[in-house]
Amino acid sequence: MIAAALRRRVERFFGHERDYFPGTPPGLALSPSARHFADYETAPLALRFSEQGGDVAHWQATARAKLTELSGYCRESKPPKIAHESTPPLPEGLSRRSVYLNVRNGLDIPVHLVAPLGQRKLRPVMICLQGTNSGAHLSWGEARFPADHALVGQGYDLAIQAAKRGYLAVAVEQNCFGERAERQIDPRSAAPCVDATMHSILLGRSLIGERGSDVSAVIDWLEAEHRSLGIDVKNIHVMGHSSGGSVALFAAALDTRISAVLACGCVGYIRDTIGRRRDDQGQNVIPGILNWLEMADIVGLVAPRPFVTVAGETDHIWPAAGCVAVIGEAKAIYAKCNAADRLFGVTEPGGHKFRPEASWKAFFSAVPAPHGEIR
Repeated sequence: MIAAALRRRVERFFGHERDYFPGTPPGLALSPSARHFADYETAPLALRFSEQGGDVAHWQATARAKLTELSGYCRESKPPKIAHESTPPLPEGLSRRSVYLNVRNGLDIPVHLVAPLGQRKLRPVMICLQGTNSGAHLSWGEARFPADHALVGQGYDLAIQAAKRGYLAVAVEQNCFGERAERQIDPRSAAPCVDATMHSILLGRSLIGERGSDVSAVIDWLEAEHRSLGIDVKNIHVMGHSSGGSVALFAAALDTRISAVLACGCVGYIRDTIGRRRDDQGQNVIPGILNWLEMADIVGLVAPRPFVTVAGETDHIWPAAGCVAVIGEAKAIYAKCNAADRLFGVTEPGGHKFRPEASWKAFFSAVPAPHGEIR
C-alpha cells in the first residue's frame, strides 16, 4: 500500500495520474472547474464600465466603494507610530533608515527608506513592493537566501533603482513575506500566503485588501512626517512586479493619494488568469469580485492618474495578450477623463520577470522623471 501511494504521488507530480474512475460516462461536467468556467460566461459584472458608461466620476465612486467592501480594505483613523528604528549602512552613496510602524494592535509593518546621502527637499516618493519572493530586503540589493543572489542580479533591487532616479524609495515588507512570514501557526501550510488568505476570508476580508490597507497606512505615516522626510506628498508613486504589481494596482485603485503606478507582470482578465489556473496562494482572490468588476475596471479606478504596465510576451502567469486587452478596454475610461496619454501597456520579449530598463523608460513616458536624475 505504501508503494502504491508513493507511485501515485510520482504520477501526480509528473502529470500522469491514472484515472481511478474509468467507468464514468463521457461528456459529463464533473470537475469543479467546469461549473466555474461555465459561470464565468454569465458572471454579472454589474459595475463594468464598458457595459454602462456614463459619468466616470460617479462610476468610480460607486465602483471604489464596492471594491472597498469586497476586498476588506480599510483606512485607519490615525497614522502609525514608530515602534523601533535603525540606520543600517548601504553602499554606493545611499542611506537606509529602517522603521517598524505600529499601525494598531496586532499589526506592525517593517518599512525601509532608501535615498542618496544628504537631504534633498521635496523629493517624490516611490513605494516599492516585491512579488512572491523572500522579502523586502531584495529591494536594497541584500541577499539572505541562496536564490536571492540571482534575483538581485536580475533587477529586483527596486529601492536602489528608485533612489538613483531621485526618489525617496520606501520598501514595504508585504504581509506573508520576509519578516512578516507566518511564525505563530504550527504547523503551517507549505505555501506562504494561503493561511493568511483563508483567515482573512473568515473576517470578510481578502489578502490583497489587507495589503492595500498596509500601503495606505504607510502613506498615512509619510504624510504625517512629510516635513521631516523632505518629501512631496503630491507625488507618492508605487511600483511592483507580479504580486507586488497587483498590490500596487489595487492600492492605487482604492487610495487616490497614490499619484502614479508602475505595476508589471500582473495585468490580465480575472476570468482568464487566476480564474483558470492552479492557485495555491489566493493572493489576488477577492470573494464576489466577478459579480461586479473585471480587471479593466480596476485599472480604470486609477484614472486619470498615470498607470504603466510591462508584460512579457511569453509570460505563463500573466500573458501579454491579456494585458493588451485589459489596457485596451481601460483606455475608454482614461479617454473619458481626458487622460488617454497617461495609460501605457508595453509588451517585451520573454517570460515572467521584471525588466528594469523597459519599465523605467515606459514609466517616464507617463510621469516626469525627478529633475536631474537618470531615466
